[in-house]
Amino acid sequence: MGAMRVTTQLLIDRSLRNINFQSRQILALQEKLATGRRVNRPSDDPINTRRAVNTRSLIEKNEQYQANISFISSPVAETYTSIETVLGYFNRAWELTVQGANGTNAQSQLNNIALEVNQILEGIFSTANHESNGRYVFGGTRTGAPPYEAVRDANGEITAVNYVGNAEAVRVAISDILNLKYNEPGSEVFSANQDIFQALIDVRDNLRAGDTAALSSVRLPEMETVREQLLSAMARVGSIQNRLQRSTEEFEDFNLQLAIQLSDTVDADFVEIIMQLNAQDNAFQAALSAAARAIQPSLLQFIQ
Repeated sequence: MGAMRVTTQLLIDRSLRNINFQSRQILALQEKLATGRRVNRPSDDPINTRRAVNTRSLIEKNEQYQANISFISSPVAETYTSIETVLGYFNRAWELTVQGANGTNAQSQLNNIALEVNQILEGIFSTANHESNGRYVFGGTRTGAPPYEAVRDANGEITAVNYVGNAEAVRVAISDILNLKYNEPGSEVFSANQDIFQALIDVRDNLRAGDTAALSSVRLPEMETVREQLLSAMARVGSIQNRLQRSTEEFEDFNLQLAIQLSDTVDADFVEIIMQLNAQDNAFQAALSAAARAIQPSLLQFIQ
């Protein structure tokens, strides 16, 4: 086997390749130090790049579910508050009905009680048409217009209330497997078993007619049904609020763990990178020194 001839050009080429290689290594380490990531492009680490893409996708999906939860939390809370307000009105109406049914009141007193019941009716009618950010919360999927319309007499008093919404569910995805129904149609809250408006209209009219027997034997049982109806609606909405709260906490925990996993996958260890950078800088200086020693004598010999 013949010996390979080592020429000046070969020494120069090898020295330059070595210097360029060391320079690229330094630049790569400086990039990791500047970005704080050890994986800045797929070619840096294909396996961990794929893991990082999957982890980011999971984080983004969870963030979308969190955004959905945030979007519906306000109307759900307003629905609960509205029903709670209606229940407060209704409890007062219950007290007035009991007071009017005891048979000891003069007609003038019954008329005064009827006036307050009428005001309660107006308050509940207004709350049943509660609007949140341009959407009526008790209209089912018909959210662009008030769900309740009142029929009034010549004196402007309500004689009937009609529901013009629908009973359709409004749903939103809060996980991979759950589209949550988060609305309460008025037909489920105010008239599922007993029409709250008609019950109050009848109480008012019975008071004005002095019909205490109807108040005690018919209206009070009807109002008990209405009370249970409202409490059931509050319980349903409250359970939705609890579910949203738990889901929010779960996604926060999931995303925290995913963020840690993503950091472990792509983030740089600054101490390790600095040590590698110092070692690489020493290697670069050594390459420069070796190139100087190898190339300079050859040039002097060429000159001679």
